[in-house]
Amino acid sequence: MASALSIDNVRQWQYKDILTLSKDEQKKWMAACHDELKSLQECNVYKLVDLPQGRKAIKSRWVFDVKTDGRHKAQLVAKGFSQVKGIDYDKLFSPVVHFETVRVLLALATLEDWDIQALDVKTAFLYGELDKEIYMEQPQGFVKGSNKVWLLRCALYGLKQASLSWWYQCTKSMAKLGFKHCISDAGVYYFICGNDIIIAIVYVDDAIFMGSNSSLLHTKKKEFMKIWECRDLGKPREFLRMRITRDWKRCTLSLDQSDYLEKIIKRFGMENANPTRTPLPAGYKPTANKGEVNSTIRSQFQSVIRSLLYLCLGTRPDITFPVIKLSQYGTNPTQEHLNKAKYIIRYLIGTRKYSLTYKDKLGEQGFIAYADSDWATDEDTRVSQT
Repeated sequence: MASALSIDNVRQWQYKDILTLSKDEQKKWMAACHDELKSLQECNVYKLVDLPQGRKAIKSRWVFDVKTDGRHKAQLVAKGFSQVKGIDYDKLFSPVVHFETVRVLLALATLEDWDIQALDVKTAFLYGELDKEIYMEQPQGFVKGSNKVWLLRCALYGLKQASLSWWYQCTKSMAKLGFKHCISDAGVYYFICGNDIIIAIVYVDDAIFMGSNSSLLHTKKKEFMKIWECRDLGKPREFLRMRITRDWKRCTLSLDQSDYLEKIIKRFGMENANPTRTPLPAGYKPTANKGEVNSTIRSQFQSVIRSLLYLCLGTRPDITFPVIKLSQYGTNPTQEHLNKAKYIIRYLIGTRKYSLTYKDKLGEQGFIAYADSDWATDEDTRVSQT
């Protein structure tokens, strides 16, 4: 039912859900679908063919989203889980940039007062080359000939090898521009010219360029955009779902995940929950459940923990220890474990305005780091924790 649909879970919508919306909304989403299909045709992604005897066509689906600027976006993806290893794909692993790397480089850019520029590569995965012959069912709502299928010519989103194929192409193009990829993080590329350095961070179809020479930075950015069709986003506002706020007067850069946090609060129905002052109650020590598994509680608990882990990785290190500690009980959690996982969300409600802020000066003390350790405090295993 259309009334049950919510923009908060728009990515879970199916094509049939679009048909239940108002005519005005349907027009917006249909236009987004047509735009996507037009892009696929322009990129020569597929060829309409008969399915060869003995071959199976993988399935496809529409993924819908509303971007932060209000744009309606429809993306056609392959259902990669229906691919057969050895027939449809071989290698899978694709390097992705680490959160820690992104934070360090943004902190460095702030410290050195570097210019930072953002862009996204339109239909990035479609540039990836396929080394396998893959057939896919036609997209729902846009079928031409009931016995026809798509022979894919490019690595469509959703294919198991799509990300790796794009990474290969991106790395080749960066090498042509004189960039080398970082050994410790293959999602980072750097270009050195004399005393100047330009750094590019690429995560799927999003990229950030930064460097010590603004003129050289823009030159390299333009060279990249000549190779790939991109949207120039100018100063970055978001990356890896982290909102980026730069205050040039105060010489600071802040990172937060407030939008993502609000979605978590709504997803678990905690809009009216009372905030807490700490991530977990003082003295609380979780213990293992030796009883039978409750699949409902386990599913809910794992969903909460997964959501919180993304915050830990991004901008909320203050909840890392309690989240990691509770995650150890994910195979057989109790209602108490679930309650404490939601207790962390209550803490986040009270600290929803927290952010990581980097400055252009370290101060007299320089870098400061704190650590704490104990001895055999885990009552189940007697393992020490740090």
